[in-house]
Amino acid sequence: MRRLLLAFFVFVLLGILLSVVFRHHPGYVLVTFDGWQVETSLLFACAAVLLGVWALALVWRIFVTLVFAPRNIRGFFGRRRRRKARRSLYAGLEHLAEARWARAEADLQALAESNEAPGLNHLFSARAAQYQAHLGDRDRYLQKAAERKSVSELAVLITQAELQIAAGQTTEAQATLTRLHELEPRHPWVLRMLADHAMACGDYERVYGLLPELDKYAALSAQRLREMSIAAYKHRLSQQSDIGGLTATWRRIPKDLRQAPEIVRHYVQCLKQQRADDEAANVIRNTLKKQWVAPLALIFGDLQCSDETEQLATVEEWIKIHGRESELMLVAGRLCLRNQLWGRARSYFEASQAQHARADALLELGHLFEQINEVDQARSAYRRGLELRASQ
Repeated sequence: MRRLLLAFFVFVLLGILLSVVFRHHPGYVLVTFDGWQVETSLLFACAAVLLGVWALALVWRIFVTLVFAPRNIRGFFGRRRRRKARRSLYAGLEHLAEARWARAEADLQALAESNEAPGLNHLFSARAAQYQAHLGDRDRYLQKAAERKSVSELAVLITQAELQIAAGQTTEAQATLTRLHELEPRHPWVLRMLADHAMACGDYERVYGLLPELDKYAALSAQRLREMSIAAYKHRLSQQSDIGGLTATWRRIPKDLRQAPEIVRHYVQCLKQQRADDEAANVIRNTLKKQWVAPLALIFGDLQCSDETEQLATVEEWIKIHGRESELMLVAGRLCLRNQLWGRARSYFEASQAQHARADALLELGHLFEQINEVDQARSAYRRGLELRASQ
């Protein structure tokens, strides 16, 4: 319609222009053909030619329209179906965002095959089906999406893995994540999903193997990567059956993580299980020189060192540096009790109790009174210690 109006105005303007040009000089045109003669002015001849060209163009347009009418009709209805399919997709996505799962699934599937990318309809339909606990429909939609070329295999597998993890399908999720890792070994989100799933399943060996890639491709925040690294290295330490393997594993831990209290504490406990108490004591001493960690001091007091005198001297040196903290008083009292220094042990236990009410300090005090045959005081200390522990 716009083209027709434009052509009309062009002809009108052209006619006005020609009438102005030929107003005083109309000219003369004679056409002879097979005994026929046509005489007219030049202006009329030009107008007739232009009108004839326009008429021929119009007839050609009508002819082409009639010839290609079936195809044009199919195209018209095809475009109409695609518009309706897009509106159905938008409505489905809106209902999905509104948590109207059944309506979202119905809208997404209504005209899925008429959409330019039907795979997207099936992917979002899978999410809507899972929210309704229809896992069979979910898998069917995922299969349909995988068969379409409109979405990538990566998109289908990521959606499938996320839904399987959310549904608690551990084995299926692991298989999907393994395939994802084979397909995109450097994809940050794939690495993150794989590591999170391994952590949730307690597969710390898998986490340990992923640590270099997680760090290299920045798949996790620094805090989350640190948490995973600590868990993986603690597991590796626990798996060592001899002191040589334990020490070698400790040395392979990055230097910054060897300062983490959780790692140090776990390593010390592993050394203690291997009866390497002197080595454990040295590790605690070196760590506490750099940072004070009270739980490590408590573990230090439980170690069976070959030189208990030096062990007690170390604790008393810590008391001079860090003050009469409750934990240090308790450790010093335990070491004095082990060395049968009854008076010093009693003063340390009572000092620990004065700093902070501790059930373990009262129980140790009860054990001390029992050793020196003060039965009534032992009973009183035990009773108070048990009452305090029960109330905590």
